[in-house]
Amino acid sequence: MSPIKLKENLTQRISGYKKRLVTREVAVFSFFLLLSFVFWFLNALSKDISGKTDYPVRYINFPKERVLVNELPDHLKLTINGAGYSILKKKLGGGKTPLLIDIEKVSHEVTRDDDIYRFYLLTYRLRESFSRQIRADFEISYVHPDTIFFEFDYIDFKSVPVVVDIDVNTQRQFLIHGDISCVPDSVTISGPRSMLDTIYDVKTKFFKFEQLNQTSVKNLALEVVPKTGLSEKKVEVTIPVEQCTEVVKEIPITILNEPDTAMIRLFPDRISVQCIVALSDYNKVLDAPFDAVVDLGNVDFRVTNKLRVELINFPDFASQVRYNPQVVEYLIEKK
Repeated sequence: MSPIKLKENLTQRISGYKKRLVTREVAVFSFFLLLSFVFWFLNALSKDISGKTDYPVRYINFPKERVLVNELPDHLKLTINGAGYSILKKKLGGGKTPLLIDIEKVSHEVTRDDDIYRFYLLTYRLRESFSRQIRADFEISYVHPDTIFFEFDYIDFKSVPVVVDIDVNTQRQFLIHGDISCVPDSVTISGPRSMLDTIYDVKTKFFKFEQLNQTSVKNLALEVVPKTGLSEKKVEVTIPVEQCTEVVKEIPITILNEPDTAMIRLFPDRISVQCIVALSDYNKVLDAPFDAVVDLGNVDFRVTNKLRVELINFPDFASQVRYNPQVVEYLIEKK
């Protein structure tokens, strides 16, 4: 082996030894650093510290014949003092059982008016009760929020109509024939008297009916107004659907407010009316009244040579009604 290669080999061995030495030193340093942290942490846990923790809360025994009308906090933030290990255990614990606030038993400050029953609760008075419920080996020094406000109104009842909130599309040559109905068509709503005064109906949850070709019946849920109850949760909605056909009729035009000194002749004197009806109404529409008129009451014959035709009467079971022509020409003849 040449002197140059021998030198290179020696240099590589020295470099590798240094790297192993540095790695070993880092490992030893890290071990003792971690060990120091563990001893420090254990020592800290044995001392008294302060911390915060959230707890769910549940309220029981509300006043009878009353209903809550305001929102209450569903969590309370507790400031706790005690041994570090106790607080750490509480913070790292699993699901927490809700703290109970018994309205009948806790002391509260009451204010009243004619209908609304109001009171407020100072949460510092609950610390002892909370400590018993938690079975804590630490002290609860503060509860946030420091005050909880309650508002109760009388429970009242009111009957309101049901409004069907739907969109209906039928297949071609089909239509809705008759009124959309629901059973029951009204429900009893219960809740705070002050709220019921502003509620006039209850809607169904929106639903879209697509491509109907026959009568459809569906149960739809009712929209629930917060803080109220309903005598029914659902209603049965019926959409009557029937096959339809087009009807074409020709009807004469009637002249209104014709001058006494002249005779008006119309060209043409009839119009063609087209409409869509259900098959079951076909025979009825042939005999049903259709009235078309030309009203001369406000016509200035000096500036117009055509008269507008108005369709003023047609059966309510006819849909998509249209007519032609909508204007006609005229000729004035002396009587």
